[in-house]
Amino acid sequence: MISFHNLFLLIRLRVSIAVTFSAITAAIVYQGIPTLPMVWPVLGIFLLACGASALNQYQEWPYDQIMERTRNRPLPSRQINTSQALKIASILIISGSLILLYRSNASTFLLGLANIIWYNGVYTFLKRKTAFAVVPGAITGAIPVFMGWTSAGGRIEDPVVRFLAFFIFLWQMPHFWLLVMKYGHEYKAAGFPVLTAIFNPLQMKILVMGWILAASAASMMFGYFGILQIHLLVYGIVLLNLVLLLLVFFQLFIRSVINYRFIFISANIFMLLVMFALIGDHLVIKLS
Repeated sequence: MISFHNLFLLIRLRVSIAVTFSAITAAIVYQGIPTLPMVWPVLGIFLLACGASALNQYQEWPYDQIMERTRNRPLPSRQINTSQALKIASILIISGSLILLYRSNASTFLLGLANIIWYNGVYTFLKRKTAFAVVPGAITGAIPVFMGWTSAGGRIEDPVVRFLAFFIFLWQMPHFWLLVMKYGHEYKAAGFPVLTAIFNPLQMKILVMGWILAASAASMMFGYFGILQIHLLVYGIVLLNLVLLLLVFFQLFIRSVINYRFIFISANIFMLLVMFALIGDHLVIKLS
């Protein structure tokens, strides 16, 4: 019997919820007020995210068991066997796909299918080939934004959703590369190409800081482009960015020992607050 704890680890529940939340944000930015029919595409997107994570762990468990950071995951620790993991992944992916196909629309379904192929096919393959796999891999985090948008009736060529997806794309880079800075030796031991073998520690810090600056600049453009319209929220995002940049700069360039967990938490809180600002802005405007 598979415990809920191990099931949640297999589907990377927190990551799947975050992915789904980005889709919800895009849907609300498009239509303003959540509606009951939105429940179905949200469920479908969540199930696909869970299924993709489970399938990824099935694909990579031989490497996960080598690394200290991942060896306690359900598959390498033998809490779930490979057959069970593949069945769970298949059920989740098929269920999510059917929901999107029959209770959403063709665009959202096709985007979900493309994301599975890109994440579990292209990106997972590239991780074994190049240290820069995260660049095309970050597309998988941007696609759910398009899925949320199209599920609400929007079109993928709309510049608003493209900019939202671009912001999510930028934000993922420093997150992945911070992991490499902390666990690069483990990834290398497992046979993954790593940036820490290409760049020295100072160059890695500059790289991470550069991408954080880029994501920060993108978030402050929401007000300039009218995606955020309430002045208080626009100023709040500016202040939030200043705080984040100061905290990250202090951790990377002032402290003798980097507190990676602190940076991760700070970056995630930043992203969450930006999403809430976007949601709150469009709800208030729609209801006023």
